[in-house]
Amino acid sequence: MNTTEVGEDRGLMSIADVRTKAASMGDIVYEILELIEKGFMENKSEILSQAADKERRINDMEKLLTKNILEMSGSSRDKSTLVALEQMVEIFERMGDEAIGLIERIEIKVQEKLLFSDRGVEQFNETYHAMKDSVSMLREFLKNPSDELKKKIVDNGFHVKDLVERYRKEHTERLLNGLCTPMGANMYFDMLDFTGNLARHASTIAKLF
Repeated sequence: MNTTEVGEDRGLMSIADVRTKAASMGDIVYEILELIEKGFMENKSEILSQAADKERRINDMEKLLTKNILEMSGSSRDKSTLVALEQMVEIFERMGDEAIGLIERIEIKVQEKLLFSDRGVEQFNETYHAMKDSVSMLREFLKNPSDELKKKIVDNGFHVKDLVERYRKEHTERLLNGLCTPMGANMYFDMLDFTGNLARHASTIAKLF
């Protein structure tokens, strides 16, 4: 994506335009998450590099949309909507950061040939898929908001949080029983935490609207 794709006519953008472009950041986040999952399962750094490239688009959009929102704030009467949109853009940028954290940890796993137990992989995948559900529902919510869908996103965020806490505990037990290395355990804990943060951010965005 070049800068004009996001920023063209930025001085003339309406609040609806900004909201549409901001919501599209969620679509990019979801594309990143799909590439991360594929890179993790296939142990391929090149796939993770594709995800990192897409994350740079998130950063570019955050800068351009923030500039547009600030330019609009001086003349707009709808300050509350602009505040919500600015928060959404900022949180999507944070979700990109969480995704980069995942990418970096998985790259270390690939480079160091770290192995997770079958049970550990199964538990991580369960948590990751639940988080992806939050992001998928958020994408739909931003197109067609409803209180019912908002509740599902928030409830699923708590579900992901519970999974992270439960599987952190179980993996600690595997570490103490000598079933994984300390370095592998640290990578695993970080991956669970980044995954939980992504779901939490999705819930936060849904509660803005």
